[in-house]
Amino acid sequence: MKILLIRPANPLQSLGLLPHTKPTNLAYLAAYLLEHGFKVKIVDYEIDVYTESYFIELLKREAPDVVGISCITSVIRSGAMMSNVVKSLFPEIVTVVGGAHASALPKQTLREFPSFDYLVYGEGEESLLELCRCIEEGNPIIDVEGLAYRDGAEIIQNPKRNLIEDLDTIPFPARFLLSNKKQKGYSSKGFSNKLNSADLFTARGCSYGCTFCAIQSVFCKRVRFRDLKFVKKELDQLMRDEGVEHIVIADDTFSLDESRAMAICGIFLEAGLRSWNCETRVDKVSKRLLKMMAESGCRKVTFGIESGSQRIRNLINKGFSSQEIEQAVCWAKEVGIEHVEGNFIIGVDPSETSGDIDMTRNMICSLPWTIVSVAVVVPFPGTALYRQMKAKSFLHKDADWNDFEMFGKTPKWHTENFSEKDLIMLQRKLTKEFFLRPSYLLKRLLAFKSWSDMVSWFLAGHAYLQWYFKIRSKGKVL
Repeated sequence: MKILLIRPANPLQSLGLLPHTKPTNLAYLAAYLLEHGFKVKIVDYEIDVYTESYFIELLKREAPDVVGISCITSVIRSGAMMSNVVKSLFPEIVTVVGGAHASALPKQTLREFPSFDYLVYGEGEESLLELCRCIEEGNPIIDVEGLAYRDGAEIIQNPKRNLIEDLDTIPFPARFLLSNKKQKGYSSKGFSNKLNSADLFTARGCSYGCTFCAIQSVFCKRVRFRDLKFVKKELDQLMRDEGVEHIVIADDTFSLDESRAMAICGIFLEAGLRSWNCETRVDKVSKRLLKMMAESGCRKVTFGIESGSQRIRNLINKGFSSQEIEQAVCWAKEVGIEHVEGNFIIGVDPSETSGDIDMTRNMICSLPWTIVSVAVVVPFPGTALYRQMKAKSFLHKDADWNDFEMFGKTPKWHTENFSEKDLIMLQRKLTKEFFLRPSYLLKRLLAFKSWSDMVSWFLAGHAYLQWYFKIRSKGKVL
């Protein structure tokens, strides 16, 4: 049986503002299906240009039995549009939707988008495999855990499937099915997209439960770690067979276990990996660990800060202190990590005030960040924030799933103290205050080590200016 797995296009990729991560989630699903005898193809419309005529030709040529579409919230309509094409022309093909949005709203998604036959929620490998086996063998699907489906006019949601306890039973991602075309933008902010990079998961999940984070819809509040011998084996394979130079650690919090993080650094050092980067928490690093990270090739560490206000950080379940933030950032710079990135979110808690924003501005401009990312809050389905903002009627009636983007769009929601225009204005203002400081620009010019670095930063700056002036020209910012 033939399975076609699809990642719908994110229109904001054309701006070059977002990192171009490959659909490693689909590569994991594909590897699991391949191991059990199915034929699989992956189509990535973040790289390939989608046209309906080409898509129809693809369906005719590949003749899949099942089309699976993985959707985050902002592309669920694009996924449903493709599913409509499939069902209108090839009704015998089974359509399945999965991903963060489907996991957050299983029944609502099937009600809203009738072209999806089935929905897989939570971790997908075992549920999708069991569904495909039932379809192939003509068996009933009523006992498939982690599945939602229609029974006449009724939507049935089967019990949730337990997470896979041993991640090492899942084969390495079938990366050979992914496109090697280069995308506009970067694999991670601060790095040229000419660098041959790959995402590498050493764990799945996060135990912290931040109020704005949608990952809990898929993995709950649990972390499962891979055996380091398999991490090493996968790294060796990536470097040997695919010539990978740079690794993007895709874990939500890399250094949850310091001794384990140190061991991974040792693996990178022994392998001679050129460079890598990760994301973690300021209260989960020590100077000793950061030094080892730098020595093993870590060129960037990203800290999710979200707000400069202690009150706000406490409300969103990020209770680390301002002292811990300053300490971690300064340590990272002292030990020689080239890029230290801080992620901030305007309106991350609906009660945020101008005073809280002033604290964020001070933290952005007073610490030695190389890069900052200032996003506008998005109340993703499945989060505590979504439930909170919906209960308080902060979501506008005309809000569409296409609007659920952190960059590039005026939000269709507000907070207690800020309108949708205020949120965009503050995002633009804080971003400009950081990147357009003469001292920052001079420091970046003096820091360039190669022509490719300079070109990469120039293109990133150009993308930012396009976004900045596009918003202004549309008159969406006061």
